[in-house]
Amino acid sequence: MKRKLSLLFIILECFFSALFLAVSLCGCATPKGLIEKSGEWDRITYGEYIVENCTWNVSAAQSKWQETIFCDTLIGSRGWKWDFSGEKDELNTYVVKTYPEIIFGRKPFDNYRSTTTRLPIELASAKFQLEYECETNANGIYNTTTDISFTDSKNPSPTNIRAKLMIWFDHRNMPFFESKAMKRAVIGGRRHEVFIDTEHVGPEGKWIFIALLPENFPNRGELNLNEYFNYALSEGALKPEWFLSSIEVGSEIASGKGEITFKRFDVH
Repeated sequence: MKRKLSLLFIILECFFSALFLAVSLCGCATPKGLIEKSGEWDRITYGEYIVENCTWNVSAAQSKWQETIFCDTLIGSRGWKWDFSGEKDELNTYVVKTYPEIIFGRKPFDNYRSTTTRLPIELASAKFQLEYECETNANGIYNTTTDISFTDSKNPSPTNIRAKLMIWFDHRNMPFFESKAMKRAVIGGRRHEVFIDTEHVGPEGKWIFIALLPENFPNRGELNLNEYFNYALSEGALKPEWFLSSIEVGSEIASGKGEITFKRFDVH
């Protein structure tokens, strides 16, 4: 009888040990579809999109930092989180370090291919809607904005960028552009502040810079991008013979700590 009881206790002990191990592993496991990457210029491909850890100016950071891109391949959410809390940026002297982003199309640099057969395309033929839903939990100095590129070639490179268009989704402690040339316009039924610099010079050369700050921009909705393109065409900031190369969205990050998740970012 004692032998039978001992054997039973051994079996029960093994069973509960295995059960405890299984529960522990389940509670600590990373969600099955979640991919995270923290290396500079790391990329995650998801369908017609790339999430990129763009660290273009991170050498300007004066402290330890961390930045991670992520994509949940099961539900399609994508985004980035960062910790630049050691940076002592002030409102009037801040320096943007990184631009983690989602890319659709052909980023106009030599080491990129298009993520989709739909881009590049002649601007005169472009018809695109952007459906989005974004959640933000962050502090410091940053924004979230599109970076839409236009080139004069269907095979884009840095030297034939002719314009870039930014639509600011969100910003904190990062003021919009101040200029005597500031305009106001109603686009898609919403009022915007507009800044256009026809003499902008970047590392790639001279191109036209267009930035728009919508009033009371919702954290989810749908944008008819052609309404923005048509406005820029009417202002002479774009030309119909140019090509739409890429539709990107990302965050210009100077300092602070936070996380931005696009539950949805779909170009139709």
